[in-house]
Parts: sequence; structure tokens; C-alpha cells
Amino acid sequence: MQRKAKKKFGQSAFRFGFNSFSTRLIIMGGIFFVSVNIISGRLFGVQVREYQSWKQKAFAQQAQIANIEPERGDIYVRNKDGGLQAVAVSKRFFEIGVDPRKAGERLRQDAQTLAEALSLDVSAVAEKLAKRNDPYETLAKHVPEEVAARIQGKNIPSLVMTEHRERYYPLGNFASHIIGFVGYDSEGKSAGRYGIELGQDGALRGSGLSADELRTLMDKGSLWGAKSFYVQNGAQIVLTLDPNIQSEAEKDLAEEVRQWNAKSGNVIVMDPKTGAILALANYPSFDPNTYAKEKNLSVFLNSAVSLRYEPGSVFKPFTLAAGLTSGKITPQSSYYDSGEQIIGNVKIHNAGNSAPRKMIDMALFLQRSYNLGAVFIERTIGNQAFRDFVLKTLRFGDKTGIDVPQEIANSFGNLDGKYANDVNYAEASFGQGIAVTPIKLIQMFAAFANSGIVMQPYVVDTVQFPDGTRKTTTPRIIGQMIDRNVVAQEVPLLEGVVEAKLGSGRPARVAGYRIAGKTGTADIASSDGSGYSGSVNHTFVGFGPTTDPKFVILTRIEEPKGVRYAEATAVPLAGKIMKYLVNYYGIPPDKPEDLTQQ
Repeated sequence: MQRKAKKKFGQSAFRFGFNSFSTRLIIMGGIFFVSVNIISGRLFGVQVREYQSWKQKAFAQQAQIANIEPERGDIYVRNKDGGLQAVAVSKRFFEIGVDPRKAGERLRQDAQTLAEALSLDVSAVAEKLAKRNDPYETLAKHVPEEVAARIQGKNIPSLVMTEHRERYYPLGNFASHIIGFVGYDSEGKSAGRYGIELGQDGALRGSGLSADELRTLMDKGSLWGAKSFYVQNGAQIVLTLDPNIQSEAEKDLAEEVRQWNAKSGNVIVMDPKTGAILALANYPSFDPNTYAKEKNLSVFLNSAVSLRYEPGSVFKPFTLAAGLTSGKITPQSSYYDSGEQIIGNVKIHNAGNSAPRKMIDMALFLQRSYNLGAVFIERTIGNQAFRDFVLKTLRFGDKTGIDVPQEIANSFGNLDGKYANDVNYAEASFGQGIAVTPIKLIQMFAAFANSGIVMQPYVVDTVQFPDGTRKTTTPRIIGQMIDRNVVAQEVPLLEGVVEAKLGSGRPARVAGYRIAGKTGTADIASSDGSGYSGSVNHTFVGFGPTTDPKFVILTRIEEPKGVRYAEATAVPLAGKIMKYLVNYYGIPPDKPEDLTQQ
């Protein structure tokens, strides 16, 4: 009996080691203990050691879902009747993809439907749909809303559509240098690049939450309602550009540049009494919808404000104004023109080596654009008086202050009193050795059409904010820079440049209307600074009707081939645009006798 009891005891001990309930309980408890420690350690790692990393990932996801970036404001232009036309808008686009796991038995059918709608290869779409274990395959990006809507109506189970908003320019190249385009900043938010998109970026983008502010709201769990309380959409901006005038200017400029195989060109149309820019066209231009495809980044620069050039003879009216202001020159003043004049060690010629060898009055000087006439005026009034009139009275060295970004300064270093010599002053009198921007040139020339008053040019007419407030640009007077009496004496002479039979601006005539202006053919300096290259810039600046000027126009053609003077390029271009303007606005003729003679 005792041995049997011991045997049972031994068997019981053996069972305790492997099969007893207590053993299993201990093992399970151990596993639980180890598991809890592992999980706790992992949670500690995630919540403490890796907290910042996971927080950043969560923030990125939540920020994307939140989508509380304000909607960018639209940009409009207005025609003469007040009708608005959108030129920059925020448009809905879609990324189209598929979830192959949901394709089912309709793979071939869906591939055919999607391929046709997106203009894709059927086999390529079918190949993506056949990836059964892949949760997502991209088919197309930047798909217009109307195309996406048609696809959505096809009831495709595997279809995945993601909406996003992008800047869209309905008229393509239209006024691209004035409008600019939108890129992205360091936070991935839309940001203006060039033009009004840059210059008015603050108003257009509206106000929203910064990354830090958004992170704070998420930490506090108060993201809901953030868009309503913290986000203000961008303002709507209306420009001074008239869409019809702008389109005409762009068309005519492109034709002229191509006709003469020129390098580039500008057209600016401005209201001389307000400074409002009605058209500003540059060639070549670009399509802001596809700006990323442009290889030559210099095409984005607005040459009307970001390029300066030697204006040539179109500067002579300012030299004459200096002479008339001094009282030493009158419209009847004359000089003997032999065709050349030596100043210092430099021989100065008329353009084309013209040598009239007779007395020339101020009217004929402007009509035929004799360089020696400008030299005569400058030498008569003296270097200091000329310099003071150009740089102190007219303030030609100043920028215009136009509300378009990236305007550069004008260059009159050759008239610096410390280093300038008689040759520098003589050459400056006919527009060589100095450099101005097209916008500065038209701003100052407009003074002849506005009784000597200079206005600040502008392109932003109104800014309409979401809260209903509006900011309207008030025309700004820079100053009475040319005396009214001087203007009254000079305008008839400028009219003669266009109207007289010998006038170099005669191709700018418009039947029935009195037009005034000045031509300019200027040599282009060599890039290495060794002199002039042999190429030229052609410029014409004119206004009309002279009895009550409504427009001032600048046209510039850079490096035309096969033609020497502006009479063949920039002048007829201006005449074509002026004719369009008087017809577009229905302006009554101020020289009706022209019409009866036709």
C-alpha cells in the first residue's frame, strides 16, 4: 500500500511538469507577461521615442484631408461696354485611376471605355486593370471636369477619381506677360510667378492657416470648422486691359514680327489722361497653362517693363522740349545741316549719312529726324540745362511705378556730371548712349497728349474682396513736367511727322484723324561693349486724335531683317492699331476733309 501511494505520487509529479492546469496557467501567464511587455515597449517607442516622426506623418495626412487652403481669386478684363471676361480662374481637374481589385469580369469592357474617353491605348489600360493585387493605378492626370463627368457616368466599378483645383487660363497666350502664372511655394501652396499673379499674389491667394497654425488646431482637436472661421478666399481682380484691343495688338504685333523675321516686339496702348493700360503685348509670348514646358525662361520676362534699350530718334521730342523750355529755341529756329559735325574727336552723322546742306527749321528736323538738329538744340542750351531737364524736370531716370512687378531702372549713366563729355551729351540728344524701358518711354511721351502732365501707368482697375469691400485705382498724377505752352508749340510739329509729305511717320496716318508721333531707328549695342552690332530697334510712339487725344501707342520691333528704318515696320503697325481704335470706340473724325478727298 505504501509503495502504491508513492507510485501515484510520482505520477502526479510528472503530470505537474507537463499537463497539469497549474502548469498551463503559469505558461499562459508568462506569455501574457512577455506580450504585455513587448506591446508596452512598442507603444512606448511609438508614443515617446518615435512621437515626432508619427506626428509629422499624421499631420501630413490630416492636412491633406482638411483641404483648407483658400480658393485663389479670379482675374478679369473688361471691354468698352463694361462686359467682363475671365482670364485666370481656379478650375476643377481630376486624376483618373483604377482599383484593379474591383475590375471583375468587365476588364476588357472597362479598358475600352476608359481608353476611348481618355485617348489612351486600350492594351495599356487593360494591362493596368489586370494587376489584381494592386490597389491603385494612375491612368491620367489634369483631366478636365467635363471629361471626368462623362467617365463617371459610365458606371465603372474600378474607377477612382480624385478632384483637385489648378490655375487655368481660358484664353491661353492672351496677355500672358501681364497676367503671369501660378507655381507653388515651399509649403506646396499655390504662389504667383510673374505678372499680376505675382504682383497681386497676397490679394489673390487670400488668407488661410500656416502649417504651424494648422498643426496647433489639430493638436487641440479643433479642426472642424477651420475653413469657415480661419480661411478667406482670394480677391477678384479686374484689369484695365480691354480684351478686344489686347487681342488686336497681339495679332498685329505677331504678324509684323514674323513678316520681318524680327527677334521680338512690343505694343503698348495707354490712356494718356489716366495712365490706364488698355493693351500690352509682347512677342514672343507663352501659354501660362503649359509654362513648365517652356525651355527658354527669358520668355517669361515682361520686356515692356524689364528690358531697357537705346530709343534713338524717338527721344528727339524731349530734346526739343528742353530747347523750347529754355527759351533759346522756338519752333521757327533753324540751323545749317551739312550732314556731319565733329565734336571732340568724334564725327556725328545724320541717319543714312543724309546731308541736306541747307537751313533746317524745327518742323523739318522732326519730320526727317536729322540727328544734327538734336545736336544743335543740345549745344544751344548747354550740357547742364539739357541734363537737368532730362533727369530733374522729366525725371527720366526714375521708374514709372507701374503695378506690374520686375520693372527695371532706366540708364542715363552717360550723362553723369563727373564723367560725361560733349560727345555723350550730343549722342544722348538723339537717343543713343542712354537706355529706357518701353513703359517709361510711353509714360513720358504721353505728356505731349496730356498738356504736359505725366501720369503713373497702371493695369489693376479694381480689387474686389470676399467681404464686399472694393479697392479701385485712382489715376495718379506724377507732375506737370512739360509746360503747357511748350506742349502747345510742339504738338503741331509732332503732327507734321505723321501728316507732312516728308514725314517719317506718314505710314501711321489714319484717314479723317489728326495723329501726332515720332519715329526712332536706334543702333543696338554689341554685347561685348565694343560698339554697335549693326542691328537696330525700330520704335514709334504716337497719339490721337490730337484735338482730344484718347490713346497713346508705342510700337517696337527688335532686329527686323531686310529693312533699315522704322517707317517700314513700327510705324505702319501703330497706324493699323490706331485705325482699329478709332473704329472700335466710334470716335468722330477731327480731320473730315481727309475723308472727302478719298
